[in-house]
Amino acid sequence: MIAKSIRAASLGAAISVVAALAGAGSAQAAVYRGTWDPGYGGIFPTLGWSASASFDVPTSCLTTDGPKSISGDCAGFSVLSAQLDFYNTASPSTILESFSLNTGVFVNGIVIAGGQLAGINTGFFGAVVPSGDSLSIAGGGNYAFSLILYDNTFAQLVRAKPTTTSPACAALPSTSTDCAYSANAAVGTITPAIPEPQTYALMLAGLGALGWVARRRNRQATTA
Repeated sequence: MIAKSIRAASLGAAISVVAALAGAGSAQAAVYRGTWDPGYGGIFPTLGWSASASFDVPTSCLTTDGPKSISGDCAGFSVLSAQLDFYNTASPSTILESFSLNTGVFVNGIVIAGGQLAGINTGFFGAVVPSGDSLSIAGGGNYAFSLILYDNTFAQLVRAKPTTTSPACAALPSTSTDCAYSANAAVGTITPAIPEPQTYALMLAGLGALGWVARRRNRQATTA
């Protein structure tokens, strides 16, 4: 009876490990990362900006290609993180200021191609106002900047002065505001995210546990 209980417990442990690994693998497979990196140009000739974002795509959303709305099979789509970095184009490797953007941005639609996320179209992310080392090349704190992702792989920043102005002003020129899209649009890349080191550690630990369970069961079978 004790041997049977041990075998049952070992089998249960094996099933739990396999389930955990399967869950981690499927979740990771549906995470994508987009990156964009241009110079602003125009009135901010030395301002460079780079944006990155990660997206969680339901696996059911990846089964068919084409443009899709965030509903039905894609209803679980979400923006997991988004970041905007400012740098001086004379020294692009030095980040002057970083901003975490709101992940609740409105998503107009996505594009699936070859069973993978290939494009995303959003409204404007919440505006950010420089207040650190990027001040001198980004308008001295008088401008707000808003990121928008559009035409599947493109991105641009909108500048708006005063800072309380809606970035939608870029489409509605007004004499009372200084508002426009960045001179340079960024063509981005969207790729499956690389698993974090802790994910690999979890998978290795799970494989080790499976090996231990297998050895334990073999010994029990030998002594039974």
